[in-house]
Amino acid sequence: MILTFLYMIATSIQSRRIVFLKNHLRNLFQGDTTTCPSIMFYNKKQSSNKESNSPMNDCENDEFMTSCLCVNKRDARLEELLWYYDDMRLCTIFPQQKVDISSWLTYQYGKTFFPLHTNNRNGTLLQSEYKLYILVEADLKSYNPIAATHATKVEDYGLIITWTANKNIDLIIESDLDMVAKFLIAAMEGQCYINNGLLLKRIETVLISGKPCVYNSDVLNSPPTKKFIDKEEWTTHAEKLKSLSDTAKLVSEKCKPFEVKDLPGLIVYPEHAVTDAELELMKRVESNETLESETRSQVSTPVSVNSPQHENQLSQDEIQKITKDTTEFQGVPHSTSKSLDMLDNLDVSSTISTRQVSCSDIKSTSKSFEPKSFYDAKYSKSIASTSPFKNSIAEITRKLSKTNVKPPNVLIYADSFIARNNVKGVLEESLDTNKYTIYALSPEEARNDAWVENAALVVVCGNVGNEIGNRIVEYILHGGKLLALCSDVIHILLPSFKTAEVRENELVHFSYGKWKHVRMMHHIFCYQASPVRTRFSQDHEDVKVSSVSPPTTVSVKDKKGNSHSFDLKVLGTEETWHTPSILLATLLGSGGKLVFSQIHLEVDPMQYELEESKFNALKESNATRLEIFNDLLKTHLEIEVRSTAKVTAHITYTSAFFLGRHELKLEMLERLKEVMTANDSLKMPKLEIQFCRSSTVPRPASALFLPIMIHQCPDNFSTVEYFENLSTKELGRLVIYVDIMTSSMDVFNGHQLGHGLAVIVRQQTQGRGRSKNIWLSPKGAALFTLQLHVPTDTILGRRISILQHLVSVAIISAFKSLSGYEDIDLRLKWPNDIYAGNNVKIGGLIVETHVLSDLNICNVGVGINLFNKEPTCCINDIVTTFNEIYQKKLEMVSYEQYFAIVFNEIERWLNIVQSGNIDDFLDAYYTYWMHTDTNVTVLSASGVSQNVKILGIDDYGYLRVRGEDGTMFTVHPDGNTFDCLKGLIAPK
Repeated sequence: MILTFLYMIATSIQSRRIVFLKNHLRNLFQGDTTTCPSIMFYNKKQSSNKESNSPMNDCENDEFMTSCLCVNKRDARLEELLWYYDDMRLCTIFPQQKVDISSWLTYQYGKTFFPLHTNNRNGTLLQSEYKLYILVEADLKSYNPIAATHATKVEDYGLIITWTANKNIDLIIESDLDMVAKFLIAAMEGQCYINNGLLLKRIETVLISGKPCVYNSDVLNSPPTKKFIDKEEWTTHAEKLKSLSDTAKLVSEKCKPFEVKDLPGLIVYPEHAVTDAELELMKRVESNETLESETRSQVSTPVSVNSPQHENQLSQDEIQKITKDTTEFQGVPHSTSKSLDMLDNLDVSSTISTRQVSCSDIKSTSKSFEPKSFYDAKYSKSIASTSPFKNSIAEITRKLSKTNVKPPNVLIYADSFIARNNVKGVLEESLDTNKYTIYALSPEEARNDAWVENAALVVVCGNVGNEIGNRIVEYILHGGKLLALCSDVIHILLPSFKTAEVRENELVHFSYGKWKHVRMMHHIFCYQASPVRTRFSQDHEDVKVSSVSPPTTVSVKDKKGNSHSFDLKVLGTEETWHTPSILLATLLGSGGKLVFSQIHLEVDPMQYELEESKFNALKESNATRLEIFNDLLKTHLEIEVRSTAKVTAHITYTSAFFLGRHELKLEMLERLKEVMTANDSLKMPKLEIQFCRSSTVPRPASALFLPIMIHQCPDNFSTVEYFENLSTKELGRLVIYVDIMTSSMDVFNGHQLGHGLAVIVRQQTQGRGRSKNIWLSPKGAALFTLQLHVPTDTILGRRISILQHLVSVAIISAFKSLSGYEDIDLRLKWPNDIYAGNNVKIGGLIVETHVLSDLNICNVGVGINLFNKEPTCCINDIVTTFNEIYQKKLEMVSYEQYFAIVFNEIERWLNIVQSGNIDDFLDAYYTYWMHTDTNVTVLSASGVSQNVKILGIDDYGYLRVRGEDGTMFTVHPDGNTFDCLKGLIAPK
């Protein structure tokens, strides 16, 4: 009781101290913070490791006033003594002290051992209006492994951004009033050892200027444990820090890169731009394919400090040779960075923090490698990879004849509801809906550019206007395919075509290919190449006079004013006035193609049911209309169409099977007894399920009813292989397997069935994706929904929205766990997509969460292209082609094996995160994700848009970004259908 009372008193005193200090800081930093004093905690106590007879220079004699690193240290004056005890004091110094960090080094997140051991778990900056920078100094010689166990972690008080080392280790930390106050209180209470058991000497608020140097940290070797074991090991490490810092000073002075003495391959770069040739040469140093004979003699030339001749720049011949070599390279090197609260990520190619890569892993120099600011570099983390197959996906997709793989979306933009339905109807007749998804674009969606890179085909019908038309131009210039049906978009894309005369909709005869004298409806406008006729011919006039021949090429300007040339070809001609009725325009280079039709190929004859003459003529030519429409799609727009006319086949739904140990099945059914009806049925919002015992005679399966056989096994799913590969304790131990149903998500919707219960379905008829997206579920896809119960008072439960990222990591790490599969380049696209390489989507997932009291009920739906070649490509096709190209013998992943290893990995990663090892999860996440050096446009709450750079994810899995002014904030998706990264909103 007494101890409790004393603890309460101590807690109260500490709270009062923090409040007092925060209020004092707030008063100090009101208004212009550049005119405020510095607040400084100073610990004069000398480390026992420091020799008492060591000489002290003038700076050391004066260092109690301010740090020797401050550029205005000679002006420092004591303004106010706030607190002191023994050799420690807290005071304010005037004027505010300034530190130039140009000769410092970026702190690279993810390297948790260098320069100090950190857990990357930074305090959240709650008061952005009071952002402060603090200088933290600790004695390098004061290493105390015993103190390290209970040391104050500097990363708990802000974001480490840069460091340097000499007699001290010095850090600059971005923090705020709250964090600074807590740090100062901790030091005042005697917590004067920080990371690695180093004695804290100083905490001082400062102004910073300059941008620090960057370096390729992958050549540094990690220590064997989380802390250094003995004095000798620490001494070696400290000498490495000093050597790197000394090189940074030289780099800052000479404004050029240098290799660190005694650390071959470790190169320090200035903040300013590095030439492509230097960067390429540096990458060749670290490439595991670089010949040993040339790594030192050739690569060290531009950066070494060992010889005066190395001061010279690369010769023009060397630059030309390197540039020539790199034009053959493909791929993008990756880097990552992480923390718990500030999870930021930047591209290694931008920060010059390199990794070991193969020659095939370097992108063509058509992309310039621009240096990034100090803020960009400070979070950089390199991913070590020695695989020569890292960019194998580019070659594999070429082998699979999918060089320009686009998402299988067919988008419709129409100026009326009737026109949209007409276009959708004819597309559904023509396209295989297991290969393509059909979406209607709203005017708001069409005006932004989220859809531009996410469509295999765009169909426009009617007027679009200049704003949307300009988006369509950009789409075509990026290699897009467009079908324009009676649309004014022809004015934008083919400006040399003008309106001849306005007339009523009427039947015309036209010819296209093998189809001659076809009667169909013509648009109210008739277009022809300029000069135009003033009017159409009348019946009594000579109608055999040909119109002006269209040009063979036309030029279109993009939004930057650059011209692009289209080849033009007339595919069909209206036979009365001899004007072009169907035109093909092909953009040389990008592969963009446009088909313009002034014939209403989308119109169903039933639309003219009340006009007998038109109805009869259109009904007679309706089959021809569909044939022409399909031919345009297949022949000229390279879209796959149905081989035969659409047949509305009856879908045969099937019964499901309950798989797993019998006692586990009975336990689950017992738990559900209270919510099931007498015949073991559960009614969901979209589906009724019934667990059928051996004596049960169920009614047939349908879209609304799913019988689940408890005592039977399926013929086409090997339970033996599945359970032999499954090593989990809970996940996937019970499985509901079914051949065909609406959606595996429907089984769980609204009910808590059981933690780890999985629903595996061969084919879905109503697969769901993120937001309003459709999820294609062709045969051969691996589809499942897994229910997870996560207590709300756990690490994951408090930030349940990162579960989707955890599952994404588990899917890729499951494949990577297979022998040889570490060479297959699989990546994550935020927030929930799985990619092969940078542009081939092979899967995705959604998570639906219901909170019941103290439990999160999470239904995780995942779809991966495993055996299905459509709509993009699949894992086993990639593996087969990989084996052919590289003479490997990787085994294909079986259906049953896939589910087992994925459930294994999901459970493993759940245990890792729930046990507090979030760093391990983040390491894997940033290893796989594809958003290094990505810029996006976000919209603020006030409606102002700005360009930002993606840094990483925050505690809740949302994107953390940096604005053009250096401000960091979190953005949320705005519900955009096609690409989360194309439509983001900065929350208040």
